[in-house]
Amino acid sequence: MSYPTLLYYEKDATLYQGETYHGERNVESLQNYVLDRLNTDAQTISPSDWDHDGLRKKSWLLLLCAEDTDSCPEPETIKKLASIFEGLIPVGIINDPKLANSIYKKYKEQPVVFWEIKDSEDTSDKSTSTAEVHNIEASDTKEIVTKVLSLLPDPQFLNEESFKDIRTQLRLGSEESWLICFHLGAATDLNLQWKRIPAWLPNMKLGLIHCGRSASLCASLHVSHYPAWGVLKQMGAFELYHGRDILHEIVAFARESSQSTNLHALSPAEFYSIIKEGGAWFIDWYAPWCPPCKKLLPEMRKASQHFTPESVQFGTIDCTLHSSLCSYEGIRAYPTTRFYNGSKIHHFHGVPNEQGIVEFVENMLHPIVTTLDEDSFIQLQRKSEEQLWIVDYYAPWCGPCQRLMPEIHALAKQLSNFEFVRIGQVDCTVHSNICHSQNVKSYPTVRLYPLGSKGLNTVAMYNGHLDVMSLKKWVLSFMPGTVVKPLSGKKFHKAVLSDHDHYKPWLVDFYAPWCGHCVHFEPEFLLIAKTLDGRVKTGKVNCQEEHNLCQEVNVNRYPTVYLYLSPNERQEITSQVAADVVQEINSILTRRFRDEL
Repeated sequence: MSYPTLLYYEKDATLYQGETYHGERNVESLQNYVLDRLNTDAQTISPSDWDHDGLRKKSWLLLLCAEDTDSCPEPETIKKLASIFEGLIPVGIINDPKLANSIYKKYKEQPVVFWEIKDSEDTSDKSTSTAEVHNIEASDTKEIVTKVLSLLPDPQFLNEESFKDIRTQLRLGSEESWLICFHLGAATDLNLQWKRIPAWLPNMKLGLIHCGRSASLCASLHVSHYPAWGVLKQMGAFELYHGRDILHEIVAFARESSQSTNLHALSPAEFYSIIKEGGAWFIDWYAPWCPPCKKLLPEMRKASQHFTPESVQFGTIDCTLHSSLCSYEGIRAYPTTRFYNGSKIHHFHGVPNEQGIVEFVENMLHPIVTTLDEDSFIQLQRKSEEQLWIVDYYAPWCGPCQRLMPEIHALAKQLSNFEFVRIGQVDCTVHSNICHSQNVKSYPTVRLYPLGSKGLNTVAMYNGHLDVMSLKKWVLSFMPGTVVKPLSGKKFHKAVLSDHDHYKPWLVDFYAPWCGHCVHFEPEFLLIAKTLDGRVKTGKVNCQEEHNLCQEVNVNRYPTVYLYLSPNERQEITSQVAADVVQEINSILTRRFRDEL
């Protein structure tokens, strides 16, 4: 509400978890406020801890602060050091003079030391290691940090030749991905960041490339700012990082990218090679500054992990770097995502997340919804009386059409048991002649061409909600077969609870009209009834009207579904997913048939 307002965020805090600062606006007050909230601190080490807990077997920044030491760092400095080196090396305080003397004899004058553990040079004996003590002649926080960092291992410096060698090894099957930093000038500013990373990415190698010395390599990888970060991963794919220069975000990207070996950053030459070869590719055309693009990229990485390169590969094209290519390919908005398969291009308009992408790609590889064009529309024009068609006429730019897209695919999956059902889609921006001939004037337009009619002679228009439950209920109403019978108390007793010859099992849905779950379950139950037609009879009981009956059969929640195998034997069906219910009932009936035999 006022400016400046200072908010303090703990690690991993959300946007709304900032704590307002109300103190004095000077350096000392601000510093004390922050230090009070840091939950990292140095570990006090006793002689027994050092000898028996194995602490001596790892590297430490040690503060030898025995009683006879006058020059030990201030508590404020110690806390700063513990926070700065968190996740890199532990900071320990030793108060015991004898232990301090055994570690470094000049501890009284120089109490800050770096205890470095070095692996044995004898490669045949990997169990032994030696400690080397480095005295740190400094008392100021920055000086201590700088000197300790200078003693830690540097990342591997790479040039054009070594980069190509690494990429070749990855293409030949090497599994060690690389996180590479591209920089200009001295890399001293990167020291703290770089030297934290090995603890967080133990399974990745780290490299440093100086773009002044390897200018052609950096240009070929489209590195345009410094420092820039990229991941070179298994199979040789390379991906640049486009996020903020914040360590934990870089590390998260590196982990995610190294696992997404099926995602490639593409150049124009690689794109044209893909088009020429004709393989299956899902490609994201994006701009790094575009917020929706930034959200989509991690979803692309996760989605790519669901597929092998043999089935489909994933690519990204940066339109700020390759503007001519993007312009030539008609990319006018970011992100634009397309599925390329030979000469055919399909636009992605589903939900822009991992699940939405996976579902779209799976449908492209194994179509359950037919994409209708001038050639394939003849299938609908020649529709037989034994087929039922549902067709979605849409425009890619239309918001409701985009929301309907995953619902149509879900509908196709849920109706896949009915071999006579066909579901198609027509892109009216590409195939305007079809839509004009069918007098389609708004998007989306969903039409049903029912059983018993030929071609386009009979059509039903859909005007309901654009969700899979509503669509399914509408479609099922056009299907013949067993109708779910409404059962009153009298009818229920006579049909379900009366023992007679040739008793056929009953599946009964006990519901209440005001129950939301019952409303959602209704089309599922209708689908179950049609799928099991001939094996069971199906009925429904309105417990608001038949209150006494529902009490009699101990129904006290809705919906409740019982399978009556006989008037005296029933089993409750708890699932409300049609496919699961059908599978369960078929299994029960099969077991019962075997028992009877």
